[in-house]
Amino acid sequence: MFAPQNIYKDAIIRLESSQWADGEQLDPVRLMTHGQFSYEKQAKVWNISYDESDATGMRGTKTRVSLFPNGRVVLSRTGSVEMEIEFVKGDQRIETQLTPYGPVRLSVLTHEAKGNMTEEGGAIELGYSLDFDSRHTISTTLQLEVTANPPEHKEPVG
Repeated sequence: MFAPQNIYKDAIIRLESSQWADGEQLDPVRLMTHGQFSYEKQAKVWNISYDESDATGMRGTKTRVSLFPNGRVVLSRTGSVEMEIEFVKGDQRIETQLTPYGPVRLSVLTHEAKGNMTEEGGAIELGYSLDFDSRHTISTTLQLEVTANPPEHKEPVG
């Protein structure tokens, strides 16, 4: 059985998000960025983190996606956007998020939350619906793949 020690590696992160709002599919978002992934042995949690960019409209924000052994996934953002959402398959959560426009009541219904990680990388998949102030619902599927950067190969000198 794979039982890693604490790990901290630079990584390439690929993200693909598809959304549906008001019965229409929006253009998918596909991004590739550099970030880090880590494993905290004591907590048994995998973390993937990266800096948001102009492409996502959240420049100045650090995003972290955490995968726990029970399948729970937590998405945290700090910086210009502050938020934390927990995803547990089949669970519905209602919470209030503070935004630059004031508090917004969110309902999050998780259809899928799973992942598989090793010290080489792995993937996390989320499927969820967000309901904003009981008026607007957006359904999202999110696929996140992470690949550890291979160590640089140096030719022997001499």
